[in-house]
Amino acid sequence: MDFDHTSPGGPQRSPDVDVVVVGAGPTGLTAAAEALRHGLSVRIIERKADRGAFSKALVVHARTLEVFETMGIARDILAQGVPFAALNIRSTATRRATRVDLLGLHWGDTAYPYWLSAPQYATELALQKHLEALGGAVEWSTTLQGFEEVGDHVTVAMESPDGPEAVTARWIIGCDGGQSTVRRLAGIDLKRTGAGTTFLLADVKTTLDLVEDEGRVFLAPEGLLIIVPMPEPRRWRIIAHVNRAAADPRAVDAAYLDDVIRQRSGLEFGSHDVTWTSQFDLSHGVADRFRTGRVFLAGDAAHIHSPVGGQGLNTGVQDAHNLMWKIALAHGSMKPAAQQLLDSYESERRGTALPMVNGVARVTALITARRPLVRKVLGRIAPTVLARRRVQQRLGRGVGMLNLAYATGRGKFGREVGKRLGNPLLGSGERLYEKLDPTGFTWVALGDVAPEERTSSAPCWRGLPVVFLPIDALAASSPAVESRVVLVRPDRYIAAAGPNARAIHWEQGGLPLSANDAVVVNV
Repeated sequence: MDFDHTSPGGPQRSPDVDVVVVGAGPTGLTAAAEALRHGLSVRIIERKADRGAFSKALVVHARTLEVFETMGIARDILAQGVPFAALNIRSTATRRATRVDLLGLHWGDTAYPYWLSAPQYATELALQKHLEALGGAVEWSTTLQGFEEVGDHVTVAMESPDGPEAVTARWIIGCDGGQSTVRRLAGIDLKRTGAGTTFLLADVKTTLDLVEDEGRVFLAPEGLLIIVPMPEPRRWRIIAHVNRAAADPRAVDAAYLDDVIRQRSGLEFGSHDVTWTSQFDLSHGVADRFRTGRVFLAGDAAHIHSPVGGQGLNTGVQDAHNLMWKIALAHGSMKPAAQQLLDSYESERRGTALPMVNGVARVTALITARRPLVRKVLGRIAPTVLARRRVQQRLGRGVGMLNLAYATGRGKFGREVGKRLGNPLLGSGERLYEKLDPTGFTWVALGDVAPEERTSSAPCWRGLPVVFLPIDALAASSPAVESRVVLVRPDRYIAAAGPNARAIHWEQGGLPLSANDAVVVNV
């Protein structure tokens, strides 16, 4: 398929840069690095003068680690963190804890069967180094002043210590947080719903000898308390809630933290060396749109939610990962097929964000209920429910974001379309993802293949790379699979599936599948 690279108004203007990314948190850094990895030019600006040294978000989930693997930095992220071995959940200090053995769960088809405790600043630093290795750099102390979409580009006004500057770009990506300037200037609304709850976060050391790779959750009548490990020895993240009307006006210091922890857990924590604290009134919401023309939103600019479950950083990174391969494939095209591909970013990622934000909001509302009686009942019931193996299994993979799927409506291309491709262990010791194209689409032929399809040069593969995977190539510990063919997107989600390649008729689905095609759409 040959895409027209001219705009309706005449020849396409050559922009100064393909992409301008606003915001240099995890989402923005991922977007900028992915732009470069996919062959686009990029500028990333950040209003702050330098990177913060605070932990903020703490958990990197399995699905996000798979994204980082595709980017080539999973090992760098893993070096900054420590896996959660277990969660111990109880209602009061006197009741026996329910232990969720996270490392002992059946995670199945991932190379990262755990939740990783890694402070946000360490994740950001790894991403920044990756960006710089690709030839990019964050432009600090640079603010977005405005932008205007004109035909086939966006004129972006920014100001740095060197003065004002106007830049033309094909796309602008707003990764600038909950108070997003990009969102405001684009006229996109995000209605926040207040939860009526104040959350307290703190990073602190303890004098207690605690098992350092296990988290503790107390569903006490006095309120929720979560104590989770950080990579630094004897340092812990404290997460607690207080009802706004009863919020303690005292400064969050070691003595205050000891009072909260003692009241809810019975532990004499011995808090000291408090390096970071935050208190905020919880709210949640999802932007009405994630795209308008050549402007996109990602991360907290697009969705705000509770810290419970650690979904924020992870969702933002996955937003950027989903978006940038689509922009790269649609690059320079004005044809409807390219626009459909770009529209799929909103339908997929907003479709993911809405249930995630609402689900986390419901759970947060339940565990932070204002009435002590409700919290007391919950504290008795929840540990019993969480003791069930099936519930624990869903908790591990579900919170780990491995079960997220896109509602594509492409049933005729297989029930698996829109689902994440599993990453089983192969008999060679490798994982399937290691064999896939790092930036493009890949066919995976599982099991028996017809004689005329057994070479990658066969016409049925349309010039795309093919991974032939006989059943006996899977490790004995890998889940059983049926013989079939799947087309895998750059983000490791399934674009099409069928009994063989010939059964997947791209002409009927708008899927241009040759190596020379510029865009793959409707996936």
